[in-house]
Amino acid sequence: MIVDTFIIIILVCICGFMISGYAIYRLYPESTERWEDGVSFMIHLVFDPLFSLAKFIYKKVSEKLLTDQTVDMTYMLTEQETLDLIDTLKDHPYDTPALASYIPNVKGISWIDLKAVGLVGRYKDITYEQITQICRNIIETYFMKTRGCQVAIYIRVATPTRLYFAVPLSEAGKRFLDRQKVSAVESVSEPMQDMELTETVPERSPDTEENR
Repeated sequence: MIVDTFIIIILVCICGFMISGYAIYRLYPESTERWEDGVSFMIHLVFDPLFSLAKFIYKKVSEKLLTDQTVDMTYMLTEQETLDLIDTLKDHPYDTPALASYIPNVKGISWIDLKAVGLVGRYKDITYEQITQICRNIIETYFMKTRGCQVAIYIRVATPTRLYFAVPLSEAGKRFLDRQKVSAVESVSEPMQDMELTETVPERSPDTEENR
């Protein structure tokens, strides 16, 4: 039934072009030598705007996709800058912090994994919100000093011995992180315990298994 309908539509369109082309040939004999010239004129009249519209839409969609996936190198730290960033977290709040892993770019996201002996004495009893805010402030300040820009920080794990966070490098990366973002479950009044956030967090990056 669908095939028959499709064939009928095609035949009707062909007949329509032929009749219209013949009519143009008869109305404008000075511009068309044959009735086929009238059919050709009708085909161009109908399909040229459609092709132009399709080309315009394709260009806009391609530009949008390219813009979303374009990596802004301003937010991507070098290895040395990453080590310097880890140093800024020494004693604020971490005791002997070290870089466990740094993935500069996985689909528009930088992932930084920090390990530490623990929290220094004056931060022993801070809450999850406090340790997260301290780290976020220090990281944002570091980017402002070194890159002269504000940056979005997505902290995925924050414990006395580990800090795991991401920095979006593109719009596509930011949308991914926004979808994964969850609220912390620790109470502000309770001391920070050595436990991760209650969300599924990749060990290194969200695309590790996909890239293997």
